Amino acid sequence: MKPTIEQLWNGSIEPCDICGNDQKFTELACLMERNRNDLNEQLSKAQKETFEKYIDCAEEYQYLLTAQAFSEGFSLASKLWAEALS
Repeated sequence: MKPTIEQLWNGSIEPCDICGNDQKFTELACLMERNRNDLNEQLSKAQKETFEKYIDCAEEYQYLLTAQAFSEGFSLASKLWAEALS
């Protein structure tokens, strides 16, 4: 059985549905998509390939950074919870 924190991160268990419902996140995602599409229309084939490689790396970096922040935040919350109980 996987650790609870991993299940939580992977979406196997969901404590709430509020993440991603913020209007600022939605607006930023739309702006990013519009800018990405604009760039794709202006780039040569070789430039598009390089740009897509950059996007892939940026997405992987974002995933790893978010996973680390989630884990560290969960760990800190657990420590606070343990201290509150003692």
